[in-house]
Amino acid sequence: MVIPLKKTTQEGEPYQRRTEIEQALSALDGLAPDQLVERLTCTQQAVPFEVLIYFLRHTELELGSEHLEPIFRTFYGRLEAALRKVVSEAWIDYAVAIREELSERIVEMIAKDRDSQEDKMYYWEVNFNHALSNLCTDVLRKHGPARETDPLINARPLTEESDSGEEVSQEVDIAAAEFINSNPSKMDDVAFRLRLMDAINELPEDERRAVGLRWQGMPIESQDPKVETIAKALECTERTVRNRLKRAIEKLRVLLQAEELQ
Repeated sequence: MVIPLKKTTQEGEPYQRRTEIEQALSALDGLAPDQLVERLTCTQQAVPFEVLIYFLRHTELELGSEHLEPIFRTFYGRLEAALRKVVSEAWIDYAVAIREELSERIVEMIAKDRDSQEDKMYYWEVNFNHALSNLCTDVLRKHGPARETDPLINARPLTEESDSGEEVSQEVDIAAAEFINSNPSKMDDVAFRLRLMDAINELPEDERRAVGLRWQGMPIESQDPKVETIAKALECTERTVRNRLKRAIEKLRVLLQAEELQ
């Protein structure tokens, strides 16, 4: 029997895995451990991340170390590959350190869930992509430029609008998840996010750098001389930064819309 999720929403309703995840877990339920490992580690028909999380974090399944180890290796390898796409050296500073921290935090969370049985990673079984996106946001903000004495003092919420008005609307704010599409759930689509990352990597270097810094939460400009800004980092005016971001977003929108029409 598939282990149900115990957590409930703010409305008191139990969290539910997506139908395809429940179906996948039901199909795997009852398999002998060796058969289970063979299916979970298959690269040609890869199971969703939510399924791997399920088998890694639930001690009730009583999988031995000889079976958990290959499942974990498969999960970790796929996680690293996904993070290389999402956090690329081409447009994010300290990409290697950011990927390492993300990996370490996810592994630590799995270990704590197994040790404590507190069910803290329940949402990763509901929507792995969204949970990972939220964690990436936290880590990117932490690594974003700030005062040395306080890494978060200058970090801005990724959906915050600038005080300068129309000139930096949500349409131009690269940090907002919905800047390409008015539907924020678009960013939950792994294929869309990977296409977006590839498209960013194809931008000219000056635009790519501006996009990468904005994505990390760095402000374009600031009245506080102690605050690191994109204009300072790129040694140009704030008007130049805004123009680069505007050009970049227009190119990204055109590229991604063209792909959707194909």
